[in-house]
Amino acid sequence: MRTPGGADEDDAAESEERFRLLVESVADYAIFMLDPNGRVATWNLGAERIKGYKAAEIIGKHFSVFYPPEDVAAGKTERELEIATRTGRFEEEGWRVKKDGAHFWANVTITAMRGRDGKLIGFAKVTRDLTERRRAEDETRRFRLLVESVKDYAIFILDRGGHVLTWNLGAERIKGYRAQISAGTGRFEEEGWRIRKDGARFWANVVITALRNPDGVLVGFAKVTRDLTDRKEAEETQRALVAERAKREEQSRIQEFQERFLAILGHDLRNPLASIDMGAGILRQLSKDPAAIRILDRMRSSSLRMSRMIEQILDLTRTRLADGLKLDPKPMDLRDLTAHVIEELRVIHPSRLIELRSPPLPGVWDPDRLEQVFSNLIGNALLYGAPEAPVVVVGGIEDGLIWVDVHNDGAPIPAEMQSSLFNPFRRGERESRSSKTTGLGLGLYISREVAIAHGGGINLRSSVTEGTTFRVTLPVTSLLTPTRGKVP
Repeated sequence: MRTPGGADEDDAAESEERFRLLVESVADYAIFMLDPNGRVATWNLGAERIKGYKAAEIIGKHFSVFYPPEDVAAGKTERELEIATRTGRFEEEGWRVKKDGAHFWANVTITAMRGRDGKLIGFAKVTRDLTERRRAEDETRRFRLLVESVKDYAIFILDRGGHVLTWNLGAERIKGYRAQISAGTGRFEEEGWRIRKDGARFWANVVITALRNPDGVLVGFAKVTRDLTDRKEAEETQRALVAERAKREEQSRIQEFQERFLAILGHDLRNPLASIDMGAGILRQLSKDPAAIRILDRMRSSSLRMSRMIEQILDLTRTRLADGLKLDPKPMDLRDLTAHVIEELRVIHPSRLIELRSPPLPGVWDPDRLEQVFSNLIGNALLYGAPEAPVVVVGGIEDGLIWVDVHNDGAPIPAEMQSSLFNPFRRGERESRSSKTTGLGLGLYISREVAIAHGGGINLRSSVTEGTTFRVTLPVTSLLTPTRGKVP
């Protein structure tokens, strides 16, 4: 049975043992004692983990081994013990050294320990590794300096609640307002493009509102961003549709004006020309003067050419109106029609050689329209072909289609012109406004429209080695009704 005095001693011993176990088991703090001279007297698990020494390696050594050489040389360890001895406590943050020589940022507390008589018996030293916190603070400090100095980018920080914490010069320059605007007015709002984490742009409505406590003191800003990309895209699409509709309406008005103008022009010019041609013909029959006859023949030739140009204008108008080209298909032989066209052109070009190589080509087509086509194609071949080489007209039947080639050996059509050669008002390079053969540039366009109206077409091949060939293809029977053919 223990005596009262013995019980107190046992309790004290048990308490000291529990405290020792507690200290030695702490892993997050280096807790150890130094003797009055600064030598390590005890060592816990936290000290071993943080500093890297085992107890047997460090006990008895001076605590200056934990300091960088420059601090030791400067007498820092002696100064810390002196302050702790004089004031009872010393605390600081600074670099310390591990066993392997690595530096770590530490919070250090040294406390003087004295006996009941007040005599110094040693020091308690507690060290905490704050390297991660120090690294984070350094990164934050560097980032803040970087952000505040950047002028080309708007960079600002929001906390998790969406409050504005920082505002840099770039934000002020780019966005055009200072951080204090929201503070002064209570609210700022705008719409504009923003950038997501992945770099994608989105149209945003941004509202920044000042936050104040009950006393009216500004405590931060709330920033609310709403993605309005869908609405923005819908508005852009609607604007594009409106612009496209307006463009089509304007083009339609222009085309309608052109068509009406050409129709009126062709109608009002054809009647006076008919009177001129008729009068010139009567005067020629009555005249005996060779010079007058030549003049009258020239007048009739010019009148005929002008009539053809007016007819081309009317044809152009018809191809662009809903009525389309009027066709009157009849049974005929295409070889006979081309032979007739060739005979007429030989009268106009007596020195030129024109060869026809074709079997009979029977079918059902509009002879007047096809005469217009081949007069234009063969006439162009005579105009642009080499004078010493013949114009060759060859016909045949292939795959259920009648085809006729009009070939000349003149200079080839430049490749850059071929794609637009059948456009209206497209004139050959050799034509000039002063030339007797100048035209409106409608012949090839109307010729192809006539072929298309019959269910066929016209294409060309042209090169330096092969010359130029226009091929007309037609179905044996016209695809359209005998009264009217609408251009597809």
